[in-house]
Amino acid sequence: MGRNEIRIRRQMMTSGRISQHRNYGDIMARHERDVRIKRVVRIFIYFLIIVFMIIVFLFVKKWEQRKTVPVPPNPATAFHSPSTPLS
Repeated sequence: MGRNEIRIRRQMMTSGRISQHRNYGDIMARHERDVRIKRVVRIFIYFLIIVFMIIVFLFVKKWEQRKTVPVPPNPATAFHSPSTPLS
């Protein structure tokens, strides 16, 4: 005999135990709805994580581009040595 058979025989069927199984369809419908909601929430959280990582990637990429682009010198603020006349 398996362990489950022994457990079933140990728990006698009473009116209370029978009434627990009367709304089995409702319990299964609620379970399916809960599973569906958990799946949607999990997908939404993964979507938010991916969007956040893309935003961080774009921010870092833009920051790195700004850092590596050389700024052309402004002629008005360029250094003139004292030996050359300012014409």
